[in-house]
Amino acid sequence: MPYRPLVAPRAAARLATTAVAAALVVTGALLPATTVSADELPLSATDQAAHDLLTSRSTADRLGSDLAGMVVDAETGQEIWSRTPREQQMPASTVKLVTAVNALESFGPAHRFRTRSMTGETPRRIVLVGGGDPSLSRADLSRLAVRTAAAMTAQGMRRVRVDVDDTLFPAPTNAYGWRSTYVISDVSPVRALVVDQHRSWDTALDAGRVFARLLENQGLRVRAVARRTRPAGSGVIARVFGDDLATQVAAMLRTSDNDVAEGLHRLVALQSGHPATWEGAAEAQVTGLARLGITVAPGSLYDGSGLSRRNRLRPTEVVAVLRAAFDPAHPSLGGLLQGSLALAGVSGTLAPDYLRFVTRPTSCAAGLIEAKTGSLMGAIALSGLARGADGRLKVFSFLLNRVPATLATRRAVDKLAATVTGCW
Repeated sequence: MPYRPLVAPRAAARLATTAVAAALVVTGALLPATTVSADELPLSATDQAAHDLLTSRSTADRLGSDLAGMVVDAETGQEIWSRTPREQQMPASTVKLVTAVNALESFGPAHRFRTRSMTGETPRRIVLVGGGDPSLSRADLSRLAVRTAAAMTAQGMRRVRVDVDDTLFPAPTNAYGWRSTYVISDVSPVRALVVDQHRSWDTALDAGRVFARLLENQGLRVRAVARRTRPAGSGVIARVFGDDLATQVAAMLRTSDNDVAEGLHRLVALQSGHPATWEGAAEAQVTGLARLGITVAPGSLYDGSGLSRRNRLRPTEVVAVLRAAFDPAHPSLGGLLQGSLALAGVSGTLAPDYLRFVTRPTSCAAGLIEAKTGSLMGAIALSGLARGADGRLKVFSFLLNRVPATLATRRAVDKLAATVTGCW
């Protein structure tokens, strides 16, 4: 099935403009006396039907007793349905939505991170300097090796050493709330240098070895690879740039890539003037959301991937993050409406291989929902956009805790999302 975004570019612009007007109502800005807030208006017939079905279906045994959720109209912000929407829940990979919007707002969707080769302590030393680029590939390193080898050969250097400098980020530690088993089964130690997102205990040295082999392919002899900080006054030999940020964010969200999320989490901290520590990155999360008008209490989030079992978010906060993409005051976020999320029954973590939206009754919603999935032991989440029976776009967030992280639970949540579309 070819991909077709739920929101066409022109429609996205129209929704953005309407969303701002609606936001003025919701926030109590001065408007004519005849103006009422969206939530004071009666629900449309289709939204009322969805509300009634969600109310009954949200009590299904498979959903457990700790479901918090919310559904609103994307244009007006009118609440269609909710259940304890201000309850803090362990959100699992829903946190990646926060990481995505903060990264796009901090750098812009066209930004590309650089990786450099630089001069070392001696003329024969080459320092591979990590710039934190999560998209650095072997092909990128190959181009860097060609340019670096040419420069070294021009100076008469045929035997070299390769040092790796990943000091842009501090030495890796586990985030608060990470289980020890998460590393390296679910995420690598967070370093500023990684190639092809190799899962490794030391991604920087791994990248250095790949770079060394590529230099040897260009006729250089590499005697050793070691970790060493570039000296003061080091000069640039060559540089390469990775994928644009919009591409990286979309891939991260669709596939729920923990390593990309944690790399972006640190880069946002640095861009925001915070240290690239867990604490600094958490401060950047809170301040980044505040710039979007979203208040999240300090101490609610501890990583960028959602692996931390100490993370907490409310459905109201998740819905606000998603609705920020409709705000023309934040054009950097517009790409989130153009295929950055997994498409139900089609792509990413909602692809057919995951056995979601491929059987009745939810198969009718295939192609009608774009969402971010989330799963940890005891937690299941699904948050995103759905095309309603009235043709209007809805924003939803379902956060379940104290439930088994099984396919049966996931499919139970999928039924709620299908209900939002009105197809079941």
